[in-house]
Amino acid sequence: MLTRKIDRALDAMAACQDRVPALREIYRADSPESLALASLLEAVERAQRVLQGDTASTAG
Repeated sequence: MLTRKIDRALDAMAACQDRVPALREIYRADSPESLALASLLEAVERAQRVLQGDTASTAG
């Protein structure tokens, strides 16, 4: 059961990385929406690194 929840969450994070860039293109680069979406992608990437055990690259 827990593995399925984890797998669904990881799939959702991958889907986010696939789809959010197209959404971000709709907004001006300096718009609050675009900046928020960029932050979202950075957070997903950070979370994936931590979940994969790469804590050294998350500092800073």
